[in-house]
Amino acid sequence: MSRYLRATLVVAAIALAACSPAVIAPPHSPLPTASPALPSAAPTAEPPVATPTPVATPVPTATPKPPKPEPTAKPQPTPVAFTAKERFLRDGVIRGAYDCQPVVRSADLPRAATAGIECRSDDRGIARIGFYLFKNDADMLRAYRARMAEEGVALESGNCRDGEHESAYTPGEGIVPARHGCFINDAGYANYRATVPWDHVYIGILGASDNMPHLEDFAWNGNTDTPGGPTLWGAPY
Repeated sequence: MSRYLRATLVVAAIALAACSPAVIAPPHSPLPTASPALPSAAPTAEPPVATPTPVATPVPTATPKPPKPEPTAKPQPTPVAFTAKERFLRDGVIRGAYDCQPVVRSADLPRAATAGIECRSDDRGIARIGFYLFKNDADMLRAYRARMAEEGVALESGNCRDGEHESAYTPGEGIVPARHGCFINDAGYANYRATVPWDHVYIGILGASDNMPHLEDFAWNGNTDTPGGPTLWGAPY
């Protein structure tokens, strides 16, 4: 080919390139982000789980109980010392009374009494029985009559079955020293009083109710004498 022809072809190619649309290079694409690396091999075992260390719960220490005190014997009541006169009264009790104790306060004795004991009774109708000693029958009768007058009981008025009365229980003239009487006190309880002459003893019975006949029957229970008398006490000789 001639140089002329080659030159013509080159010019033609240049002209053709100038008329063709420009080839636009694609924009620059970012490089792909690398995927996170996977472990090369699966773990052969799960990682150990941390087990909390058990905390020991404190066990409460039992407080020792104090030792029980040794049982002590209950104090026994001191035996009451009886005087000779009180023993005379106590030893003369025949029946119906027990657990007799001395009357220690003179204010609790009948007027002019030198000694006295008061006892419980085995009869439910009786609250208390008293036995009181005097120097002589005159003092005994004064104390007895003073109590009858204090309660408004007239002498020689009858027996307890007829109400609040008084009489001698043996026959005789004048003021017979063997006497008995009964009344209802201010608290509503029956009372019986009797004298035992020659031994100078005055008996007093306090009832548990207002039943005066019961007190007289109790005092005379077992009597076989005529006319007889109360059977609660007799001289211990």
